[in-house]
Amino acid sequence: METIGGVKAHTAKVGAMMDSTNAFQNPGREIHLRNKAEAAVTPQLVATAPAAPDPLRRPIPDAEAYPIAALGEILAPAANVVLETVQAPDSIVGSSFLAASSVATMPHADVSIDGRTVPLSIWSISIADSGERKSAVDELTTRRHRQLEREAARQHKEEAREFEIETQAYGVLCKKEGKGKLIGEIKTKVKAVGPPPEEPLLPYLLTADPTIEGLHKLLGHGRGWGGVFSDDAGDFLGGHAMNKDNKMRGIAALSKLWDRGEFDRVRGGDGSSKHYGKRVAMSLMAQPVVAEAVLSDPLLIGQGWLARSLLSWAAARAGTRLYVERDLSADPAMVAYWQRIGELLDRKPQLAPDSRNELDPPIIRLAPAAKSLWVSIANGIEKKMATGEPLAQVRAWGSKGADQILRVAGVLALVDDPDARIIQAETIERAGEVVAWHMGEAARIVGISCIPPEIRNAEAILAWVRERHLTSIHSRQALQFGPACVRTTDSLRLAMAVLVRHGYADELDPGTIFDDAPRRSSWRFRT
Repeated sequence: METIGGVKAHTAKVGAMMDSTNAFQNPGREIHLRNKAEAAVTPQLVATAPAAPDPLRRPIPDAEAYPIAALGEILAPAANVVLETVQAPDSIVGSSFLAASSVATMPHADVSIDGRTVPLSIWSISIADSGERKSAVDELTTRRHRQLEREAARQHKEEAREFEIETQAYGVLCKKEGKGKLIGEIKTKVKAVGPPPEEPLLPYLLTADPTIEGLHKLLGHGRGWGGVFSDDAGDFLGGHAMNKDNKMRGIAALSKLWDRGEFDRVRGGDGSSKHYGKRVAMSLMAQPVVAEAVLSDPLLIGQGWLARSLLSWAAARAGTRLYVERDLSADPAMVAYWQRIGELLDRKPQLAPDSRNELDPPIIRLAPAAKSLWVSIANGIEKKMATGEPLAQVRAWGSKGADQILRVAGVLALVDDPDARIIQAETIERAGEVVAWHMGEAARIVGISCIPPEIRNAEAILAWVRERHLTSIHSRQALQFGPACVRTTDSLRLAMAVLVRHGYADELDPGTIFDDAPRRSSWRFRT
């Protein structure tokens, strides 16, 4: 197993590609018949099995086991209980616990190293098939977050009613004091009344499908920190914030929040403002069909938005999950997790002077041994990005690896001890193992997931044919009833050319009769 700076790196296993050849005897070989004056030519025929079709793409290798133990004394036991009971994939469980913990810890500390400040906000993108219990895991890891949000929403209703009354009273008082006075006297009287009442902060902590404007409003008029958490990330990744028109602006705005916790709003209609001291964690759980489109998007990769996320792609566990009788709400490990998360969420964050929601988190530093280990790991990651090395194809992720280790280490340190102000070497080692695993996942799945459209369409046709037990099709039939991705003649022909080239189908002669009519284009599939 390869190592990155002395920390285990779970690199992808690449399956061996086997080339098969068929031996044919020459049917024109002459055989001399000794007992006759003339020779006869007798063909020698050997029956051969039909060659198997070539794969349309290289399969994604199996993932290594997620390093659950590296999550620490609070998170690891709870994650193991969820693994045993819910039986979701380990990467879904581990990533969800880590992102949920980021929400609870990021208002309370920043990591400082050599004059640089690194927030504790963590983003994760977890890929798994439908039915892999993503929602069940998300509910358990964020249960305390949502309880806090509901409690804050009830309190916000009362505060909003009081604010409305105070605003009306303030307006009446200012109007009364300003009657019949000169401007200077009015200003003096209004100042004597005092400042206007402040609108209560929005109570929301988690959101599933925000627009960039909505997220900015939540951060600017809310508590100043929160999380984008979705167990069906297709809504967000395919929604308004990430559509064709908004994608560039959206990823730039999100990246700035991840980097520095800042954003600005410069508008002609509703004024301009700049905001500092904001924090956003993210946990997006996506199905493969959504994830493949995202992972093959050159803009999302090139602009670094994806590279700021810890990636994972889980193998399916459906069919192996026998029911386990356990009340998770009373399990000691889960109770300890919820208590610790509640303790962190209930803490008032440190704010900038004269601010209600600009975070100014205290600094958490690395112990000398921890810093020495981190430098060694960072240098190891850099070397692994050289041409021909394991991270060469995912340099965008590798370049963020050392920074990710600081973020994960800060989260783990505060979950283990909310009052921690020093990160020890042991925590850096555990964080390095987690990040190395995720970089191994990036190396395993990025690139393999970048499949040309004609290959995707060929796979869709093949699945459609097999589902309906068809042995042959013609173009009109496929265009009318086939997969939506091949509803044009050009896309159908390109996809079928792929299937013919790889040995899944044979193109029939023009004019072949199908459905009582001659067809210009038709194909027979090999069984």
